[in-house]
Amino acid sequence: MASSHVDQLIKIARRIGRGEIPAHEHNECFTAGAFDLLLVHAHGAEAFQLLTDLCARFGTERDAGDDLRGYFSLLSQVARQTATTEMPKGMAEVISACPELSGELRDWYRAA
Repeated sequence: MASSHVDQLIKIARRIGRGEIPAHEHNECFTAGAFDLLLVHAHGAEAFQLLTDLCARFGTERDAGDDLRGYFSLLSQVARQTATTEMPKGMAEVISACPELSGELRDWYRAA
């Protein structure tokens, strides 16, 4: 996955964490997710690679000191799009580092 694509997703996640944009917007006829346009083609192996790249950024995101709600929302959405419960490298550490934010990920991966 292109680094610029990952960077765009991380920027949106940071804005969600700061409360600048909602994770989902309810319009008259549909609900649009903040990440939808960037994730529309991410499925299967491509989504798994994206998730691996996002997990690799966890240390940087945690150290930035921003609210990580947007980041974890992004991880949860991409995890579902992989259509597998195989954990990418680094996911177990991400889940255990923030148990208060990783509920959806624990549910997806059936992690304790």
